[in-house]
Amino acid sequence: MKSAAQGVGISHWLPLLLLAPFQFIFGLIYSWGTISSAIHAQSGWTHASLDLAFSLTPLALLPTVILAGHGLKRIPPKTMLALALVCFTIGSIIGLMPAAPLPFMLGYSVLALGIGAGLSTVACIAIILRLYPDYRGSLGGALLALYGMSSVVSAPVFDALNVHFGWRLSLASLLGVYAAMGWLAWSLLPAIPAHKGRQTTHLSLWTMLRHRQLRWTIGFVLAATPLGSASFATIGHLSQDLGFDRKFAVIAVALMALGNGLGRLGFGVLADVRSARFSRNAVLSINALAAALILFTLHGLGVTTFVAYPLLIGLAFGGMAGKLPALAAHVVDEGHAETAFGLLFGVFAFASFLGPFLSAALGMQNALQWFAICAIAACGAASVIK
Repeated sequence: MKSAAQGVGISHWLPLLLLAPFQFIFGLIYSWGTISSAIHAQSGWTHASLDLAFSLTPLALLPTVILAGHGLKRIPPKTMLALALVCFTIGSIIGLMPAAPLPFMLGYSVLALGIGAGLSTVACIAIILRLYPDYRGSLGGALLALYGMSSVVSAPVFDALNVHFGWRLSLASLLGVYAAMGWLAWSLLPAIPAHKGRQTTHLSLWTMLRHRQLRWTIGFVLAATPLGSASFATIGHLSQDLGFDRKFAVIAVALMALGNGLGRLGFGVLADVRSARFSRNAVLSINALAAALILFTLHGLGVTTFVAYPLLIGLAFGGMAGKLPALAAHVVDEGHAETAFGLLFGVFAFASFLGPFLSAALGMQNALQWFAICAIAACGAASVIK
């Protein structure tokens, strides 16, 4: 991989730096554990309504990223980022003005963080693909890592404000600052040129699905991702159910978040250094290792080895997302990489929804066992698929 500093000035990297605020803005979804606890304590909203509010975001993300990927054929990435900020701004107002569950779900969960995040993610990755094609894996993974780890900043800031002002004013203040920060970054962002290899012909979803490697990639994401997303939702409860104390449960949550960020960055870099296929297989292998470990643990074999599970599954879950920008360019023609990324990230969002949804429906431990079996099968299939 080329040196990032070789032969370029700060102006070359300015667009990349200006994309960072968007990751913190739309990564607010990962601060939901802190925000929802405050809402429940102060407003009495039921846990069911709060769980629904969380799950609506990846559901809204699924069609948005797919449509946004196709929309880049006609809409410049900077314009799409503006649409994302409009959704975030208006959705925040709708969600907080009445302070009731239904408007909050429609405004905050669906419009601001679901549709807004889908538009922003696709636009940001498109800018990476067009301006930094030699670093699409590492830089795309870095942006997705910031998105996944934004709670490191957002959660403690919200918590500190909440102590003094309550959840509604605290969240409104945070959303207002983030919206202003986003519009400022957008105003400084230069116009983004068309992709050199971009094709002007329309590529339908069904035509794209004729790519054999793309179909396999979709299958791998659907089979392997739910184990990680279900673990994210249940790791605290699971740790205590297995006999670990509350202190370790808190550490487990932190380890998963750390692994999520490192996985998104690390496997994006690996896709540039080695290849997108190598990165894919490495992620699936770590996911399978974590799956085997959780199966042994749930059946009472080597329960103490569970201490390695949170970091492993965090790395694998983050790596699933981090490798997607480079993998999208690998499995389809170069000119359709942006559309392919929108489709793959949409599948990743849907698979992320399936994890906690099926865990709630089937029972935590039962669902984790089935997810683990699927993860091991995905790794086995990837080892023989070129």
